[in-house]
Amino acid sequence: RPTILDVGCGTGRTTIELAKISNGKIIALDINQVFLNILKNNAEAVNIAEQIQTINRDMHSMDFEENSFDVIWSENSVFSLGFERALKEWRGLLKKKGYLVVSDLVILKDDPPDDAKKYWELVYPGLKTHDEHLKMIKAQGYKLISYFFLPDTYYSCYDLLEQKIAAFREKYRENKQYLKELDLNQKEIDLFRKYGTKYYGCIFYIMQN
Repeated sequence: RPTILDVGCGTGRTTIELAKISNGKIIALDINQVFLNILKNNAEAVNIAEQIQTINRDMHSMDFEENSFDVIWSENSVFSLGFERALKEWRGLLKKKGYLVVSDLVILKDDPPDDAKKYWELVYPGLKTHDEHLKMIKAQGYKLISYFFLPDTYYSCYDLLEQKIAAFREKYRENKQYLKELDLNQKEIDLFRKYGTKYYGCIFYIMQN
């Protein structure tokens, strides 16, 4: 019955699955209270609400005690803090031989097209290659257990996101700042449809303290 910290849990689809397969206690952390409320409701619907504690907090200001967690899980949210910083700061929160499981966007080839390179330099400055991530993992003293690339099918969520973008464009058609943000989201979708995961992609890293 491990104690698991889910950093940047969102609406908690993964949080609920972690609770089911581990039979452990999950602390689900996110800055969006709407998402946390959805997680609570969904957890109650499948009778596992007692296993999950939600916390509205920024990952930049976590103040948990050291050696608190058997597993720290962060799915597609570590970019907010930075991969290397997360490895440094979160290690102390893990119990001895605890696991850190993190997914992050990486550069997969040294010569990405200009349009893709410019976009990712804008929205994710400091983006690293897979090899650089492996060096960081070793330098911070983790044992790399495994890693795997997320397949193109993982990005099917873009279809739903594109529908949402269209609806928001109509709703906020007078708000230039919102429209600018929507343009960035659409650009990411367009780049994925153009290149897939040939130049950039998400990798899950499984490490042990």
